[in-house]
Amino acid sequence: MSDRHLTQSDMWKAMFGIILFNTLRSLFNTPRWWGKIIPGGVLNLPPALVLVLIFTGQIGPGMGGVLLIVTIGLLCIAWGYLYRIFVDALNGTESLNLPSWSNWWAYGVAGFWLFLIVLGYTVIGVAGFVMVVSVLGLIPSSVEEAGALSLLLIFTVIFFYGFFPIVFTRFAAEGRVWMAFEPGPVWRDLRQIVRVDYIQACFGLFGISLLGSLILGQLSLIGVVLTAMFNFFLMVVFTRVLGLLIRRALKPGPPARSEYWN
Repeated sequence: MSDRHLTQSDMWKAMFGIILFNTLRSLFNTPRWWGKIIPGGVLNLPPALVLVLIFTGQIGPGMGGVLLIVTIGLLCIAWGYLYRIFVDALNGTESLNLPSWSNWWAYGVAGFWLFLIVLGYTVIGVAGFVMVVSVLGLIPSSVEEAGALSLLLIFTVIFFYGFFPIVFTRFAAEGRVWMAFEPGPVWRDLRQIVRVDYIQACFGLFGISLLGSLILGQLSLIGVVLTAMFNFFLMVVFTRVLGLLIRRALKPGPPARSEYWN
């Protein structure tokens, strides 16, 4: 296909592939890159183990809830680390830079603010999901009738995969949690950012994460450990990919703040 026949949609599709390839190449060219991935997987592991113990009935919901709250602090550190990579992408760093884990306290603070944003939108999302299910009558009476509800749930998860980076961008630009909840700016960013390549990235993240989790999950307890490592690796890659796609869509866009680790 000649250049004159390339549509804007074709160019956006190609952009996702190029950014993903360059990100993976940059990651694998980083000396001892796995040494930066393993700590993130370890931090993600306790909440995952607690959830497994709750769902398998090995601990009660009360004790599980307490343990989950305690382990959220570890999760916040991992989120803060990913946020550092995200901010670097928003600011246009030439290649993926896996930062040191030495600023763990700063990562924890940044991750805590992200957690509050996620919590707020999760409450809104759950309320909206329940309302849609009730209005459309999608509550299944048997397993065979759960197809429509499962499909709606999948698309809801994919939507939030793409939505959270957008509101995190607003937080990164303003440095205030409540700015991530302002309808006007968030809607404006959504219209600018959500294009073919961004949608591809969201579906890619969901699909690869689901496939990897299903495969590794067959390995019993060791599968939980490997799944945590794999998903953190995946989040590192797609955090940068989504950050670069957002930067390209918003150009020049608001500068991203990084005072947490300066």
